[in-house]
Amino acid sequence: MMTSIRSAVFSVYLVMTIAIMGIACLPLILFGRRAARGTVKLWSRLALFGLHHIAGVSFKVEGAENMPQGGALIAANHQSQWETIALYALAPNPVMILKKELLRIPVYGWWAGAAGNIAVDRKGGAKALRAMTREAKQHTDAGEQIIIFPEGTRLKPGETRKFQPGVAGIYATTGAPCTPVAHDSGRFWRHPGGEKIPGVITLRILPAIPPGLDRKEFLDTLAARLENARPDLAVAKAPPHG
Repeated sequence: MMTSIRSAVFSVYLVMTIAIMGIACLPLILFGRRAARGTVKLWSRLALFGLHHIAGVSFKVEGAENMPQGGALIAANHQSQWETIALYALAPNPVMILKKELLRIPVYGWWAGAAGNIAVDRKGGAKALRAMTREAKQHTDAGEQIIIFPEGTRLKPGETRKFQPGVAGIYATTGAPCTPVAHDSGRFWRHPGGEKIPGVITLRILPAIPPGLDRKEFLDTLAARLENARPDLAVAKAPPHG
């Protein structure tokens, strides 16, 4: 019961901070992408603060020294909304790849667009994929980090899925290194339902995959590194006690 109450209170907190900050800080959009990104990063940190102090969910980072500082891809497994918030807060100059429909959400969509995130039309086929990779190259050339979830959808802890082709296209087109990031957020931020289970999320930032690998070698390397580092897979494979 208490977990449900704390989860509900945090959900209200999350919506209120979006609404209050999003409207109060609207004039900052006039100062360009850098100001908008800084505002969204501040909101992300406030979200993580509230998650910890309201819902009892904190996190630890392993391999922080591997966080890219220049143009790069950051490819993470996807289990909940948490990693979209945490990676935006942690990356120096983050650019999120998101569904085009999210830009239509009042307040949230305004800031998502103003901060320079890449909106993708999932029904656009190869044309949309080419446009996404071209835009991604502009960002990596500018020294920014493209955050992408190659599974394409949120999975339950312990589940795996073949990667979508977008990550390989961006890797090839940008010529940028790719930093794999593994975590177990779904164990504590449940999806669907959004229940928050008190505990500590582990986020592992792995050494970068250098540019220049062919498509198959890149995808195989990325998949292997993420699967070997994901804390939730380690738990699923662990033998029962006794």
